[in-house]
Amino acid sequence: MFIWLCTMSTYKLRMALNVKRFKQRLRRNFYKKLTVLVLLLSAYSVYQLVNYTVNMHKMVVVCDFVMEQHFKADDFTSKRNGPAKVDVMKEKDMHFSTESIQNMTSKEINTALSSIDLVNDYYPFIDFQFVLPEIWPKVDKTPKIFIIVLVNSGAKGEKFRKSREAIRETWGNQSNCEQRKALKDKSLKDLRWVLVFIVGKAGPETKDDQLNMAEARKYNDMLIGNITDNYLNNIVKLYMGLVWASRFDTKYVLKTDDDVYVRVPRVLEYLVKAKFRRPFYGGSVVLRSPVQRKIGDKWAISYKYYEKACYPTYHAGAFFILSSDLLNILFNYVYKRMPFHVDDAYVGLAMYDFGVNITKIPSFIIKDKATMFLRKAKDCMISPLVAFGHNVDPRLSRQFHGRINKLACEQGYTPAPCAKKRQKKKNATSAVLGVLGTLLHIYEHFV
Repeated sequence: MFIWLCTMSTYKLRMALNVKRFKQRLRRNFYKKLTVLVLLLSAYSVYQLVNYTVNMHKMVVVCDFVMEQHFKADDFTSKRNGPAKVDVMKEKDMHFSTESIQNMTSKEINTALSSIDLVNDYYPFIDFQFVLPEIWPKVDKTPKIFIIVLVNSGAKGEKFRKSREAIRETWGNQSNCEQRKALKDKSLKDLRWVLVFIVGKAGPETKDDQLNMAEARKYNDMLIGNITDNYLNNIVKLYMGLVWASRFDTKYVLKTDDDVYVRVPRVLEYLVKAKFRRPFYGGSVVLRSPVQRKIGDKWAISYKYYEKACYPTYHAGAFFILSSDLLNILFNYVYKRMPFHVDDAYVGLAMYDFGVNITKIPSFIIKDKATMFLRKAKDCMISPLVAFGHNVDPRLSRQFHGRINKLACEQGYTPAPCAKKRQKKKNATSAVLGVLGTLLHIYEHFV
């Protein structure tokens, strides 16, 4: 019996030791497999990044060379004949616009599309000319104006009048709390700014033009020109605003839309503290956007307007700042390149052709889903924003304005700081990603 007990005890001891060793072995195998899995995932991530980099390289090559080589034999009629003069454009150059296509039958569309020559014709045709406003606000030229804010707005429909009303009540109101706060700052108190809305004509079929004129007389803050108010004429409206702004001895012009929110006193503060050299072109950067060529697309243009496959880097039209010395450059540029309706890209092309450096303003943020962002964003994320868009409707503009007032003006209120993200341990994967990112940045810089 004693021997049997000893034998069983020895057996159980061996079994316990074996189980312990088995668990240790299992643990080691688990960590080995986990390590292998992490390495495989890292390798896959690197592969995806390299693949993305290669695709980016291909896109850049296409943007810079393929289209030029493809049409090299033609050498583009616009190049052979020299720069297009705005005042010599004839009716024969006129072709179907996006709006006219929308009103055609399918058979008419096919006939129209077959007649459009994207290489030798201006599509869509923009009947560009310098237009002076018929109605403009009465603004004293003294004291000097530091910045003029041009807000592109629509003429047709109550929607645009409500947007303008919301701006007048919120960020465009010069008696708002941030403006009162700026008046107490020695560096900002003497800086004057003026905001005006740029509007065209809705047409005789509605009463919008009469309502807009009454609105202009009431608020003294609208430029109304004899321009058919549609997307194709955005460039004409922009130039109308720039021509009017050039009458004043101003330092900067800020172009915006009526579906954004801009904290103008913070813009003044940013420009004063940064002390940028002139010329200055700053805003929210759009990197090498492909040029749309599909007939009927909202942003499509023909090769005669611009021959390359991608635009150079430019600032989104939601909000960008120009120093006043750039206005004459833009006025003269229309005799070098025929203006087209994608106004922000056209301004960017002018800056690129004249060698003006592009300045990214980090606090100018564009979000496609503005409502969702503002609903989820913490105060610490809202506070640094200076310009925010787009698709900011009147209700959202008022909500955002309320949050800004609370953050900037309520005494004793300090937003809780955003929690800092945990610093990830440096490993081979992050090192590779960093190197690839640096190489991509260097490549973008030189290309």
